[in-house]
Amino acid sequence: MEEQKNLAEQEDLISKPVVYAIPFMEEATVQMDIVYKTVDENELKMDVYYPSDYEGEARLPAVIFVHGDGPPAFLKDAKDWGCYVSWGQLVAASGLIAVTFNHRSTEGLTRLYEAASDVDDLISYVRDNSGMLGIDADVLGIWTCSAGSPIGFRAALRNAPPYVRCVVSYYGITDLKVYYESSAGSQEEPAEVHGVEQPLPTFTDEVFDEFSATAYVSKGSGNIPPMLIARAGLDHPVLNASIDRLLVAAIAKNSSIDFMNHPKGHHGFDVEDDNERSREIIRATLEFLKTQMARRE
Repeated sequence: MEEQKNLAEQEDLISKPVVYAIPFMEEATVQMDIVYKTVDENELKMDVYYPSDYEGEARLPAVIFVHGDGPPAFLKDAKDWGCYVSWGQLVAASGLIAVTFNHRSTEGLTRLYEAASDVDDLISYVRDNSGMLGIDADVLGIWTCSAGSPIGFRAALRNAPPYVRCVVSYYGITDLKVYYESSAGSQEEPAEVHGVEQPLPTFTDEVFDEFSATAYVSKGSGNIPPMLIARAGLDHPVLNASIDRLLVAAIAKNSSIDFMNHPKGHHGFDVEDDNERSREIIRATLEFLKTQMARRE
């Protein structure tokens, strides 16, 4: 009975759209199930959302959505979840292109590089096929969340790719070392935050830095793209501690960072908390994406 209850809760969660809507979003045009990579005979797919009036002539900026983490069976159809369908529609109705896709699980942080390589390959596919997709290969934004943030930030910040114009992170692990050090001594916290039941692997400082937004900001020299960080006040303390560390580093470096706190927000507030503050943050996120990707260097 307990397993059935958990499955029902999961199905309810993944079917929910975000709690904000704008006109014409459901009229977005979608190219579905484009295979961007095959691993061990398993096809990894992406969907591309276009404005309803898009005629295919101009190349538009695109927002790439890097979803969160979890067990492999849970993540296999992540791009089809209600939240990513509605986010894709929202971005398209805002005049941009949205790319949602499936990446592999990190399997309790033991396969970080495998999941990260999927994100790298997705971005390479989008840029290499930008003409066919109608995407401006030099104007991309990265949206990421939760335990997907370590691989999302890595893709956005490693080697300072000039085509990444902005980054959004919702309730994300932005400093892997803070999360790891707080969780390593507890058998409950990793499962509670991450869905992880096995012990955490051993990482070097180099690995921590590669998967931590804080490290990129601290060591950067003015080449960090504008960031919007959204925090859920009622989220797990370890996760929020990692966000706090990033904010301190960004202020110290005088980086361009917009911070939005949801004092009564839970993890996944854009889906779970149907209130004005959630809608305010989503609305501000869409404006941030439009503004940053309209800028010309």
